[in-house]
Amino acid sequence: MELLRDRRVWSAFGAGLVGTALVWAFLRSSGGPEPIKVVEIPTPPPPVEVVESLQSGQTLAEVFGTQGLTGGEILEVVEAIREYESPRRLRPGTEITFAVRPGESLSRISLKLDRDRTLHLLASEGDGAPWDARLDSVRIVRDTILVAGLIGSNLYDSRLSGDGPALTAGQLDQMIGQLSRIYAWQIDFWRDIRTNDSYRLVMARDVRPDGSVRIARILAAEFRNGDRLLTAVRFQPDQSEPVEYYDGEGEALRGQFLLAPLDLARVTSGFSMRRFHPVLRRTRPHLGIDYGASRGTPVRATGGGVVTRAGGWGSYGTAIEVRHANNLRTRYAHLSGIARGVRSGARVEQGQVIGFVGSSGLATASHLHYEFLRDGSHVNPARMQFPRAEPVADEYRELFDANSGHALGLLQRVEMPIPSATARTQD
Repeated sequence: MELLRDRRVWSAFGAGLVGTALVWAFLRSSGGPEPIKVVEIPTPPPPVEVVESLQSGQTLAEVFGTQGLTGGEILEVVEAIREYESPRRLRPGTEITFAVRPGESLSRISLKLDRDRTLHLLASEGDGAPWDARLDSVRIVRDTILVAGLIGSNLYDSRLSGDGPALTAGQLDQMIGQLSRIYAWQIDFWRDIRTNDSYRLVMARDVRPDGSVRIARILAAEFRNGDRLLTAVRFQPDQSEPVEYYDGEGEALRGQFLLAPLDLARVTSGFSMRRFHPVLRRTRPHLGIDYGASRGTPVRATGGGVVTRAGGWGSYGTAIEVRHANNLRTRYAHLSGIARGVRSGARVEQGQVIGFVGSSGLATASHLHYEFLRDGSHVNPARMQFPRAEPVADEYRELFDANSGHALGLLQRVEMPIPSATARTQD
């Protein structure tokens, strides 16, 4: 049996060798294997992109018309956009990219709605809507930073510690702007700031992938101004309520009027019954406060009220008057322009930008002339005392205590700067 099995194996092996030999003989007689045929399929040319910017006074229809879209096609595109953003809200400077392959129709439209969102409209190949929309949003990361500063000659001239040294110039400006508005009812940042004043704060930020900051909010701060230590805690009980800042006891920082209508402005002329007028060259009362600032600096309403006058006003130049409760009025003169929507009869809120610094009327240089009137008579706004807004409501007291405890606990992680012994001696 073993011998028979061995013979069968060798017979099969021999048959395989014979078959292989026959195959090679056939291939050699036929001239070898046939060559592989390579078929080249040309790829379409890449799309050509054209970038347009929405100009002031220009409509979307006009922009789309420049790319050859008909009236019906423009309507279809606008309807696709409307699902994600109102075309009326698109501002001048909005970038619109058109992508089309040579010899073909438009294949893609991209609108950069803002720094965080881009809307892509892709030409549909089906029988449904002519455009398929896709909204791309950048990924936002939330972080918390701790910053402290020892002030030199002004807020911008501060020696920073904590996370402060890593801030860009733009981020630092934003932080200082917020800080000055939070304490706008307690500190006149031109008159009251002293060398070696200090502050510390905790800030929550929404950061884009490129490192730029989308939103930054100061959660809590402490400001040492001379012998005063001023605490501020951000609190918003729910989305229907406005954001307010309170001290550690829940008392509101916001007062009926801001101390000044400009952020970090310098006083160039105070309230006086006898001042030499630089244009008229004679002594006369100066019934307001002049703030030196560059042309175009935003002017804020110091209190909420109704605009009674906005426009040209004799020696005031371009000016605005606002009527407040309790027969109080404020005036803002020598403006270079008035903010959109600010007109006689319009309601403005405290802190709202109503105009821009200029030198219209009887003015020798760019500045803001600010007046305060009570019962029709001019008073010195620097000497006025106004009540604060309402404290934290009883129904929200427990929530406020929890929020403030957390925020102030974070604040303790960065030390309040103190001047060196040399600096204290020189001061």
